[in-house]
Amino acid sequence: MVNPMVIGYIGSAAAIIGFGSNYVPVKKYPVGNGLSYAFILSIGGLCVAFIAMMIHGTFVFSPIGILGGSLWAMANLLIIPIIKLVGLGLGVLLWSSIGIVVGFFSGKFGWLGLEKQIVTHDWMNWLGFVGIVISIFCFFFIKPSLEDDVVDKFKNKKGYIDPMDNEEFPILRGSLNSDGPIKFNKYNNNNNNNNGGSDESESSTETIFDKIPTKFKKVAGISMSIICGVLLGVNMIPMQLWKQNHPEASPFDIIFSQFAGVFLFNAFTFMFYAMIKKSPQIYPKTVFPSFVSGVMWGIANCGLMISTQNLGYTVGYPISCSGPMIISSLWSVFYFHEIKGTKNLLILCGSFLFLISGIILLAFSSF
Repeated sequence: MVNPMVIGYIGSAAAIIGFGSNYVPVKKYPVGNGLSYAFILSIGGLCVAFIAMMIHGTFVFSPIGILGGSLWAMANLLIIPIIKLVGLGLGVLLWSSIGIVVGFFSGKFGWLGLEKQIVTHDWMNWLGFVGIVISIFCFFFIKPSLEDDVVDKFKNKKGYIDPMDNEEFPILRGSLNSDGPIKFNKYNNNNNNNNGGSDESESSTETIFDKIPTKFKKVAGISMSIICGVLLGVNMIPMQLWKQNHPEASPFDIIFSQFAGVFLFNAFTFMFYAMIKKSPQIYPKTVFPSFVSGVMWGIANCGLMISTQNLGYTVGYPISCSGPMIISSLWSVFYFHEIKGTKNLLILCGSFLFLISGIILLAFSSF
């Protein structure tokens, strides 16, 4: 029989590769306000859950699993508003570091009903955790050069709306080191009239976040980042509590419930949005890439669940949630060519040094 720790590290590897790559399929496609993307992503994830259930042969449909999936889905829906309010750099820094801190401390100190996790080498565990947190702060100082592929692709289409004229269709662009909200470009692919767009879509539309006074936007964005980080940090706790009550159960038993929670929350959110909005933001060319992104996310999340159950919140969770930064950065350097210049590459190497050292220390703290 395979050692559970070995299975846990295999799960971490799957999570690191999957979470670091799952946004690549939609990188050059518009996602609007993210609601349709999140809904289609959850469909892809649910398909993975069905396959996992068929391979394993059994599953448990538990409300506690649905709760865990819903917590993740809530955090995911906060990401685009956060980026719009405080920028990508500060947003990622806050929700990533807070999520890892909350998850690590939950396992270390037994928060929210979890059993305290005791590792063989506690000093290595703490040192590895600190190394990961330092690496996240290093990423904040990298200034990528984002390509205009999406802009060029849609700019010449009939119905293009000038970026400053409409708030309805935001496409994310900006700098990881942006001090303020990232600039958004807007597009309208509606060809219902001679002008290439409907009257409704051509009119300037303010979101609730646009109505926040400028002096309060940063406070609101930081507050939402904290909430997002906490949700990400605790979304696996319901699964862990279930596992504590069913120690003989397989990690695969609860996967379907967790993914069902993600799907149901996104489905209800999207339907509610469709009821209050006459024209939900759906880009046909983004549907299949979003589904592929969901399948990749689903495989990665299976890895995270297996890693967290077998290695715990103080080892498996921080490894699986911090490692994807390496993969996504490699995509940025070698494929998208977003991270360029000697200074950026030196900072990236320094952050990799802290991050890889932290992951190695966390991994060996259990031996």
